[in-house]
Amino acid sequence: MKGKKLIILYILMLVVGLALLFTKSSPQPVAEPTAEPQVQVIEVPKKTEMITIAVAKNDISKNTILTKDHYYFKSIEVDVDNEHKSEYITNAEELEQYAVMHNIAKDTFIEHRLIVSPQSPDYAKLAIKEGNYMFPFKLDQIDYYLVENLKIGDLVDIYVFYGDEGVNSRNNKEDKFVSPSADFVKNRIKPVIVGKKILYLERDNEIDSKFQKSDVGQIQLELSNREIKLLRTLMTNSTIMIYPSTYKNNMEDGLHLLSEKEKNWPLSDNDIFSGKKRINLLKGN
Repeated sequence: MKGKKLIILYILMLVVGLALLFTKSSPQPVAEPTAEPQVQVIEVPKKTEMITIAVAKNDISKNTILTKDHYYFKSIEVDVDNEHKSEYITNAEELEQYAVMHNIAKDTFIEHRLIVSPQSPDYAKLAIKEGNYMFPFKLDQIDYYLVENLKIGDLVDIYVFYGDEGVNSRNNKEDKFVSPSADFVKNRIKPVIVGKKILYLERDNEIDSKFQKSDVGQIQLELSNREIKLLRTLMTNSTIMIYPSTYKNNMEDGLHLLSEKEKNWPLSDNDIFSGKKRINLLKGN
């Protein structure tokens, strides 16, 4: 009896095992990871523009005063949003007569940070040559036209206004020059220093229509010690006049240029208003 029970138990266990075997769900297949979709990057073309910038023709040393012989202009393509674009020089007016603050190598771009404007307070220190000095001239009302028409970097000539009031004696004529002469007809002008550069120009408030101001400003010129000695001597008892220069280039020695050509005093016997027709306005007609 006991054996029958064991047989039945084994049969039940077998049936249950087969049932579990067939009813057990098969494991879900693991999905292979799918590759991420490729994102196509479309590059947006950058907006560019052509600009013309200044380039050094040759090596330019510090303290040089720039002229058209020192630079040329070249066209380059840059991004519209280029933040360095404003650092370049694109106009000749931003270069002419500017002083170089740092050495500039040949074929490199000339940038604003490398140069100094004539209106800058640092300009005179850079522009003046070693051994020269800044010499001031106060301008009177009659010189106001200089303030209006000249600028820093322009050249001027310096004249002495004088007259020959020599006296004839028995044996010879005694030369006597005064500045100016009491006789208008005898007045002359003689250049004594030429081609000197204006390093600084100070403009006072504009004078009114009644010319009430005694002076209208001053200009400072670059002069050598020798030139200053001559001027200071003449200014003790003579009238000095400044006119826009008739020379194109700055003269290193404005006296040397005159030494041979104008060594004789006076310069000329011709009156100031020499010409085919005499100017008689001062005679009332």
